[in-house]
Formats: sequence, structure tokens, C-alpha cells
Amino acid sequence: MIYWEILIPILIILEFSRDTSAIGIYFTRSPESLVAPLHDEVVFDCTLNINVDNIKWLHNSTDFIHSAPVHTNSNSRLVVKVESIADTGDYQCVATIGASSLASTAATLSLATLKEFNNRSLSSSDDKFKISAGNTVALNCGKPIQSDPPALIQYYKNGQPLLRTTPVSSAGSVLLKNIQSEQSGHYTCSATNNILSQVINLSMSLFLDVRSSHAALSPRFISKPPSLYVAQKNSNVSIECAPYGEPVPTVKWLGIHKNILMHDNKTNIESGLLTIRNLSIEDSGIYDCIAENSHGKITHSITLQVQEMPYVINGPSESVVINEGSSETLKCEAMGTPPPKIIWYLNGKPVNDTNILIKGSILTLNNTHKYHAGFIQCFACNILGCSYWAAMIQVNPKQITQLTSQQHYYEDSTTRSPQRDRKDRNHKGKGRKKDKKKKGNEMVPPSQPNVTRLTENSVMVRWFVPPNDGLQIRFFKLQYKQVGGSWNTSSDDIQMHIRCYQVDKLLPDHDYVFKVAAVYSNDDNKSGPTSKHFFLSKGPPNRSLIPPTLVSAKAVDSTSISLEWEYLNSVLAPVQGFYVYYRATSTAGDYTKAIVDGQDTRVFVVTHLTPDTSYDLKLQSFTVHEASNFSAILTHKTFGEPKTSTDNPKWTDNIPDNAANNNNVYSTIGGVKSLYVLLGAVAAVIGAIVLLIFFTVCMYSKRLSSHSNSPELNKSSEAVSGLEPLSMNGFALKNGKMINGCTLPMASENTHGHTHPPNGYVIHPINITSNPLAPDAKNAIEISYLANHNNNCSESEINSLPRRVMPLPTDTPRTWHSKDAKDENYV
Repeated sequence: MIYWEILIPILIILEFSRDTSAIGIYFTRSPESLVAPLHDEVVFDCTLNINVDNIKWLHNSTDFIHSAPVHTNSNSRLVVKVESIADTGDYQCVATIGASSLASTAATLSLATLKEFNNRSLSSSDDKFKISAGNTVALNCGKPIQSDPPALIQYYKNGQPLLRTTPVSSAGSVLLKNIQSEQSGHYTCSATNNILSQVINLSMSLFLDVRSSHAALSPRFISKPPSLYVAQKNSNVSIECAPYGEPVPTVKWLGIHKNILMHDNKTNIESGLLTIRNLSIEDSGIYDCIAENSHGKITHSITLQVQEMPYVINGPSESVVINEGSSETLKCEAMGTPPPKIIWYLNGKPVNDTNILIKGSILTLNNTHKYHAGFIQCFACNILGCSYWAAMIQVNPKQITQLTSQQHYYEDSTTRSPQRDRKDRNHKGKGRKKDKKKKGNEMVPPSQPNVTRLTENSVMVRWFVPPNDGLQIRFFKLQYKQVGGSWNTSSDDIQMHIRCYQVDKLLPDHDYVFKVAAVYSNDDNKSGPTSKHFFLSKGPPNRSLIPPTLVSAKAVDSTSISLEWEYLNSVLAPVQGFYVYYRATSTAGDYTKAIVDGQDTRVFVVTHLTPDTSYDLKLQSFTVHEASNFSAILTHKTFGEPKTSTDNPKWTDNIPDNAANNNNVYSTIGGVKSLYVLLGAVAAVIGAIVLLIFFTVCMYSKRLSSHSNSPELNKSSEAVSGLEPLSMNGFALKNGKMINGCTLPMASENTHGHTHPPNGYVIHPINITSNPLAPDAKNAIEISYLANHNNNCSESEINSLPRRVMPLPTDTPRTWHSKDAKDENYV
């Protein structure tokens, strides 16, 4: 006979997986609770709707490592051999996707047991009941103290099992309706555990003496029926109430509102049994069974408890975006009977974090860190099982843009601002000096690294350095190892401005941990905290992310190039940031990587480049799970090195790489400033020269004017007036003055008043005496240049000049003349 206590546990699966398709990932099959005997093997299955990196198993919330599960990319099967009671407990699978994990509901593995009956619930073996025909009686053998799974109760009459058609209540009692004399006999029972194949026979028994009539008897029970029934929502329950008496008593049922129950679609009333179909929570309450005949009346009250599987009616939104360092409150509202308990999971494990405060169904994240990113789950659990709600937490990292460069998103010891240094130097006081001395020697380590899967053999590790006043960092070293293995150190010295590094040649299907060490200016080093375990799955990357579109690249100066890109944000797959790859076009080496945190960033400046060099540049978007394909490659060239002040400026159109825009704004401004300085200097020198010439001319003119009024000059003029005007190498004298470079007659009776205004310089005559011992000046002559050497006189002017013909010997050159010496030649 199949009894209801066997069917109920089958209907109650101790897990309930809520569809979490809102985040796109959910379990299509979760592990189910099982009961097994010792030395037996059980199998747990776990399947997801998508391919994942790895599926691991937990036993009582800790990693289960005693057996290697067989799994594919979306399914895992765990085989457990039950050797002792220590192997029992809760088992659940955890799907790993990148650095995040999602946990299934837990299944319970129990050890099959069967213990002796509870004798207190049974009648004694000496019980004999005289019952009038037509009554309905219920036989209840009681229950074992413990049986897992619930034992199958079998009733016997005179050693023969009763037919399986005999009605059985939900409490396990067998009903003998409208009993007749042929049903008199000896009744016994047994309990069977089918898994253990173990049977317990009860030594006690009941004897029924059924006759057509007996002495008058008020209503009564063979054994007191159960007063508590527990059933699951949407199931059916059969409540027994089978008193006997003489005459046969009548039975009526009162509902929870003390109304008389009738036979209808909801309730079925038959002799000794009330069946309520399709239970709801509202059916819970106290029901009364009233039996009455002419000799008496009894009332039996039964409490019905309807239980409901827990379910979450309202949880966190499918994508929760939190800024690093900020706080966030998440709520999880669940229903169920009994009221469910809320348990929070983060990345596949129960929350155990000092920064997370849990009060029932409310979780508060304080001072959120990057490692809080991933899957957050709230499990609602009661005696029937569990269900959960899943959401994705995305943490936006802090972005601290420095004044000198957009490359570094964190102000650290490698890039301290000059303003801050000046402030430190100007701050006085003993306390400040002591503090400065202490902080100046501090080695501030890098942060705990975050890891993103690139391929089945490579990952990207990223970190940051918190703001500090400690020693300057020279470079970084990255270390990694398999869990349980020894540390490996990268051969590259990672430049101090780099905050990410690609690790290659890793083995798939292995757990790794990473850490970053900084080497400081004092040649000492210090390592940051070790990363969380990262499982590197086998197989090609999913590449479900859309790569960014690289729009433009512009040279900022000789060591920087600005990148601009486009990217369409997705709510279902929000990115955590972008990877920037760059290398010199002329090389075939590895790309240098930079990290851009934040899904809304669209501009980045790549710094620390070589002047006058072309670079290949490309981008990737990334999440905590994966990185996208690469964008198209753009090639651009940095500006050349700026010229020093000693170099000659080149006024040529030297715009690099089609930069007919604002690319070279900085170098153009520098050239214009240098041009202005040079032009100003030349103008100042020319102005000084002009002023000097003008001042000299003015002074010289004033000097000549003063000489023209002196007595000596008047005397010289009189001496000159007695001489014959001759051409003097392009100059001539008139009243002691040069007239337009041509010698003209004096204003006398011979010239008839024809004069020219003076124009030129005053030339002082020189008297030469042939005989210095002569007593008079008769021998003095005046120098005059040869005629016909005047380049400023016209031919007519020369011909109009009065000339004195003097006979000279043919062999005597005509050089010097005196107007008083006739035909006399002085040598």
C-alpha cells in the first residue's frame, strides 16, 4: 500500500530554482536532495542555460575537493561515495564566469536510517474492541522515531496484508468503513525502509470483535486521532475522524469559521474522513469534528497548517551600479510559509565581509571595493526548500585625473603635483616635520589586483596605487602562481605609470592567484595583497561584448597622443572600462597596455611616448568576465622635439600627419612667441642705431654752425676769396662754402650778382708755404684739386667759369697756383 507520507516527500523537492533570466544566466537543472545508505554512490547534476568558464561544487559551503567532477562548459555531474556521516550535508554547484560566480540552491544528502517504533503512540497488545456493525474505525500503528526516507507502513489482518484500496488518511491511518462481522480479526503492522530494505515488525496487535449489535455505547475512538496536519500548498489533505459507538454516531465537520462543511468541489466528506483539495494558505486553521449519538457527543479539534515554498517577490535590480568607495542598500522581499530566512551570497559564497552589514532582508554595502563586483544573490529558505534572486553588481572605479596627464587615474607617489610639494615645504611646525619624515620613507604597496580572462592561456591583471606621500615608485613586478604551487615573477620591469599587465602562457582549467610588487626609489620593494582565486577556463573566449569604434587619434605634443572612440553602453552587458594597446609602428614587439576605467569614458591621452614617432593604437572593452575583440587599428605620429632657444627659427609649413587643425596648437603658439621676441629684439637694435645716427648728425651740424661764425673762419674766407676758383675733386668753394658740389663765381662785379645758395659742408682751406722761413705770407698757396674732376657740374656750368690762362712749360704739371705769382711755379 502506498501511503501519503511517501508521496509528500517526493512532491517536496528541497530546492527551488527561481528563473533568473533577467541577468541572462540561470540554472536549468540544480542538484536535488537525496537519501543514501552507507557505502553507496549518489550523483548530483548541475546545468546552466549558457556555457560558463567552470563549475565547481561546495559541501556545506566549503570547496569540495575530494572528487573530480565530470563537467562540460554548461553541465557538471558530481559523484559522491557515502563512506560516513561526514559525507552527508548540503551540496551545491557554483558556476564561474570570469571573476564572478553564481551559486545554485543546495541539495541535502541524508543517510538512510530506520529506528524502532514509539510505543507510546500504540495500543497495548491486550486491547480488544467490541464494535457494532456499520461503524467506521481507524487503525493507527504509530510512526517510527526516525526514518529517512519516511517508512512505508503496512497493515495486516490475521497475517495477511490489507488490500491497497483501503483508504488511508494523511496521518497514515487505515480506515475500515462500514465494518462487518467478516472483518473481525487480529490486526498488526510493520514499517519498511525501501532504501535500506529493512523491515520492523510490531509485536503489539489489535483484536476487533464485530457483531450485529452490542450494548449501548457513546461515541469514542480506538486511538486518539492526530490533532495536527501539515500539508503543502496546492496539494490535497485527508483528515481522519472515525469514532464508533452504539448506535453508530453521526459526524459533522466545522470549518475554520465554524461553518458546517458540505460536500462540494473544495471538500469531500465521507465516513470518517474529510478531504480538502488544492490547498491554499487561507485553508490553514482549526477544524472541528463533532460525533454524536443518543448516548453522547464528542468533539475533536484538528489544526491544519498549509506550507508554501519560499519565493522572492522583489529583489535588487538586475544591474546595480555602485561607485567605488560609496555605499548602497539592497533589499530582498520574500514570501513563504513558514516565513523564509534570507541568506545573501556574493560570487557564489555566503557573504562574510566587514564592509557588508546584513539585517534580515536588507544588505548594506559600505565603502564599496572593486572586488564587490559580480553576482549578488539573496536566498529565501524555509523547511520546504530555497529559491533565490540574482543581480549583477558593477563597481565604477574611482577616477582621479592628474593635472599633468590624463594617463594616470590615480594620484600616487610616482606623480606628485608641484603645488602639493610646495605646500609641504612651506608648512611649518614640529608636528609637520615629524609627520613628513615618517611618511616620506613609507612604501605604499599596490592594491589587490583584478583579473580578466583574455584567452584560455592569458589574462589581464590590473591594479592601482592609492594616494600617498611615500617613496617614489621606480617600477612594478607582477607575480603569479597556480593555487598550491610556487610563485613566478614576470621578467619585464613594468613602468611606473602603467597599471595593467598581460600574463601569457598559463594553463587552462587551473586556479591562479596574482599579486603586484612595487620597487621604490630606495631599491627596496613591497608586495600588495594577493588576488582572489581566478579559474582560467578552457576554450575560446565568448566575445559577446561589442568592441569600441576608434574615431580619431591626435598628437597633443611630442610625447602624447589623444584617442577618441565611440561605444554604445548596454544594460545587459555593462562594461567596466577599456584597454588601450599601443606600440611604435616600426617595431613588431608586444603592445604596451593602459587601462581606462568607467564605461562612460570616451577620450584618453596616451603619454610617455617617443617624439617624432608613429604609433599603432587599438582598443578593447572589458567586463569582470571577458574582453571584447579589438577595434580597428589607427596609426598616428607624435610631434617632433621642440627646438631650443639657440636654434634658428624655420618659417616653413611643417604640419605633421595632415594636422591641418588644432593638433599642433601648442607648437604653433611656441613658434609665434619666439618670432615676436626675435622681431622685438631686431626692432630695438635698429631703433638704437637710428637714434645714434640722428644724434650724431645733430651734434655735427651744431658744431659746423659754431665754426662758421668764428674769426678764424672769416680770415680763411678772405684768403680763399683771392684765389681762383678751381674744381676740387667734385667740390668747389664759394665764400668758403661748397655749392651743390660745383665751384661757382663769387658775388662780385665780375659775376654780375649771380650767386647760388650754399648747399653742403664748409671746407677749411689749408695754407702751404714753400719757404717756411719767408717773412711774409706771399709765398703761401692754397691747395686746390685739378680741374675737370667735378662730377656734379654740368658742361655749361664748367664752361661759364672764368679761367686764367697761364703759360706753363710743357714739361711742368699744373698743380698748385698762387694768384700773386706770375708765371711762377712752386714745386
